Amino acid sequence: MVDEILMQKAESLYYECHLDEAFPLFEKLAEDGSGRAMYFLGEYYNHGLGKIRNRDEKRSHFWHKKGHMAGEVLCSLNLAYELPEDSPTRQKLCHLYLYDVNRLAEADDVAACQELGEMYLYGFGTSKDSRLALYWLGQGAERGFWRSLNALGDMYRLGEEIEDDPWKALYYYRKAEKLGSREAWTSLGFMYYAGHGVTRNEERAFTYFKKADEAGDVNAAFMLGQCYLEGVHVKKDSEKGIFYLKEAAKRGSAMAMWTLGKCYSRGFGVPMDGKEAFSLYQKAADEGLSAAYNSLGNCYRYGIGISEDKGKAIEMYEKAFSAGNLEAADELGTMYLVGSEIPTDAHKAFLWYEKGAKEDDPACQYHLGICYHQGIGTSVSVERALEYLYRAYGGGYTSAMEYVRENMGIEIG
Repeated sequence: MVDEILMQKAESLYYECHLDEAFPLFEKLAEDGSGRAMYFLGEYYNHGLGKIRNRDEKRSHFWHKKGHMAGEVLCSLNLAYELPEDSPTRQKLCHLYLYDVNRLAEADDVAACQELGEMYLYGFGTSKDSRLALYWLGQGAERGFWRSLNALGDMYRLGEEIEDDPWKALYYYRKAEKLGSREAWTSLGFMYYAGHGVTRNEERAFTYFKKADEAGDVNAAFMLGQCYLEGVHVKKDSEKGIFYLKEAAKRGSAMAMWTLGKCYSRGFGVPMDGKEAFSLYQKAADEGLSAAYNSLGNCYRYGIGISEDKGKAIEMYEKAFSAGNLEAADELGTMYLVGSEIPTDAHKAFLWYEKGAKEDDPACQYHLGICYHQGIGTSVSVERALEYLYRAYGGGYTSAMEYVRENMGIEIG
């Protein structure tokens, strides 16, 4: 029989970020057959929380599966997340569990509030709904849950489905920081590193990254690598930079894998090795990183670490764009337009530029403007050409105004 008082204590400690204190309590409760405790143990291993530090997908799967067999819907939901993101089965399962997760959330289940908020934020089993994502994550945050506080901070910092608001991001990160959340330390480091909502401060950024890394945050380890490579608050030191990147990559950081791949591709801080670069890009892509698919496209396109294969290059660029990498749309458009690598198809080139332009990619807007001006893959429209060329210029693509001046005879004051 499950000790409900012990469960309440364990959950309370977990929500308040006393992770190492909560862990042995969840272990005891799981031994007693609690599917609920099994869910939390799965989360420890899935995210490398507390003393676990390194993510362990096998242990995470073990506990979530065991909890699923015990009837815990939050375990069932997380098992569904293990399926490929584009899997129809995954979406069907998430939709199937939505009702029960919603029911738990409405009953003030803090963990369910967090899970439900993420379902609406990312469209897992339902349509994306930023209003409901904010509401349910807000319910978790009001109850002091460090994960919900960080999730809200991320939404406002990154502009995930809402307009970015660095002040609100800071508000939520500061609250999570008070609880001792290593994720909040890393996010605050990002803000000081970029000068986003705060005055750029390299020392504070580095200090936050160092503190979070010591607490086991893999993203902080990646950023320490970046700091040493770029000389942020410390002298440039490629050896230390590569060390931290390798550590972060070993612990599952897709960004570290991708960045390390770029280092091997260019021979920066490590011997140039196309095969190693390709391998790292593949690992990062397997983790769902859109930029890694784009890099794989480049590898297949130019024969870097793998045999040249234009068809596979197109496939990787398409995957990259589907995963949110806008640069891939411009690459595809240019391949179809130039025709030196694949048969020329002006209309396909136009369509890819249009796809990227609709997502506000300046390079695609620039090329789409040229398509409209010259009638490439579409009918001539000077009005539309100017619209997209001006938008490209507004996005930082300075060549757009040069084109307007030199090819359209329009002087910009």
